[in-house]
Amino acid sequence: MDVMSLKLTPEEAASVIKDGMTIAMSGWAMAGYPKAIPEELVKRKQAGENLSIKLITGANVPWLDEKLGNEGIVKRRVPMVAGRALSSQANNGSLNYVEQQMCKMPRLLKSGSFGSIDVAVVEALGFDKEGNLIPSSSIGMTHYLMDAAKEIIVEINSAQPLILKELHDLHIPAPAPETRPIPLLRTGQRIGQGAIPVDSSKISGIVETSIPERMTAQAKGTELTNKIAGCLFEFLEKEYEADLPPIQTGFGGLADSIAHAFQHSKFENLEFFCGGVTEPVLELLASGKAAAVSTGGIGISDRVIEILENTPDLSDKLVIRNGDITNGAEIIGRLGLIALNTGIEIDIYGNVNSSHIAGSRVVNGIGGGAGFAQNAGLSILLIPSVARGGAISGIVPMVSHQDISEHDIDVVVTENGIADLRGLDDLERAEAIIGNCASETYREQLSAYLNKSKELCGGHHPQLPVDAFEWYRRLKDEGSMLEKKV
Repeated sequence: MDVMSLKLTPEEAASVIKDGMTIAMSGWAMAGYPKAIPEELVKRKQAGENLSIKLITGANVPWLDEKLGNEGIVKRRVPMVAGRALSSQANNGSLNYVEQQMCKMPRLLKSGSFGSIDVAVVEALGFDKEGNLIPSSSIGMTHYLMDAAKEIIVEINSAQPLILKELHDLHIPAPAPETRPIPLLRTGQRIGQGAIPVDSSKISGIVETSIPERMTAQAKGTELTNKIAGCLFEFLEKEYEADLPPIQTGFGGLADSIAHAFQHSKFENLEFFCGGVTEPVLELLASGKAAAVSTGGIGISDRVIEILENTPDLSDKLVIRNGDITNGAEIIGRLGLIALNTGIEIDIYGNVNSSHIAGSRVVNGIGGGAGFAQNAGLSILLIPSVARGGAISGIVPMVSHQDISEHDIDVVVTENGIADLRGLDDLERAEAIIGNCASETYREQLSAYLNKSKELCGGHHPQLPVDAFEWYRRLKDEGSMLEKKV
């Protein structure tokens, strides 16, 4: 069957999507998402149609969440939310948000945990000679979404850089109990194929588009994030004499500061093994500082396109993989990654809240951070010691919501210093975090809490929950976690 005979306008293709359907869309790490069909759904909603959907993607896709969320089209969301629209709806109860770890998504999709998928809408560069789908700037979970869907709509986007065709590497592990070891031993190694097998009988429409993909603006490094990055590199330069293990990092101002610090560090032949990468990491590839980058998706910008088109032997250095591999525990452990994660708050023992403000209001979701932290060779948590001008301490007695366990954090870094927690018991960990990482504003208050806990309840891991959550009561009622001096 010649699938290109199924060309439709965006309006025609989108007509198969009806109110109440479960719709899957490609997209991973802000890349490779459909653009024309979501616009058609918005037009229909704005014209007064009663239209709501359950939306499943592989990971966070801010453009989709904002585009559809602003119109109230999404009523159930899996596995992350991005941007104000959907996070606000998740917090006010108008959106059913099913938060999931990235490392578990392949299994959950294969097992049908989210119910049947009516339509999968995916972006592609086209099809190869065998009829396999060539993805665009991400792979993520696209193969599982298409397998699970009753119908498939393909957006072929000619605005995506064609050089992306050279970068894909799809390896789908066999299902249990036939699963075999994944044969990946190096960051830049290729172990799979460059396109995704697709059941052409499911394709109900091909939409040709030429819509540039431009990722939402990412925060740049600040004086604060530069200080945190400086403390990180103080630790790395003492810990490693020469080459580093592969590095996992994320997005935002802190990631930007870290990438710039790497550019001017003593380390060469850097390797990055990340869920997604953006301009700062690719600048390291362009400069020759990085030797290999493995990712689930590439955030496209004008500068990124320039790097992709002008880096010699790009396919030997840059690989786009599916989520089974980018977030797979087996590979994270085998490569011995240095995982660089951030959070909203960390407690004195090392437990991390990375998703919910004051334990209740979701920001994005757990994402892939916990999986990387649990399986990495070295797990580092980077966090500012205070927020909101000092009204909030980034280090608290007890986290209000836990995403990453204390057992999965090896090192804590703030702008004030480094707490190396390896080999320490719980009380030693608390003393190291308070003494080395806490803000001077809160250090005495944290120490007083720890001493009171030891005196009144003792134990291996002393905690006073009433006193611990008094910090959040003060923040809510008085505007600051800081105790007022009597």
